[in-house]
Amino acid sequence: MSLERKDVRAKLDPELHAALDEICEQLGTTHADWIESIIAPVLHKRIAETIELAQRFQRRGITGSARE
Repeated sequence: MSLERKDVRAKLDPELHAALDEICEQLGTTHADWIESIIAPVLHKRIAETIELAQRFQRRGITGSARE
């Protein structure tokens, strides 16, 4: 069983929202689908970079605890 997909909201200036309307109409897609197609790859890349950085810290013995 998969988890329920979550909704995201954003505020845009009227002219940017109008541009979003036109772009999505031209592409034949919805706002949600187009925005997801842009945000999802960025999030996946950021997650991978964060995991890599945590692994590098771990190899060097950096724990993030300032009390050591």
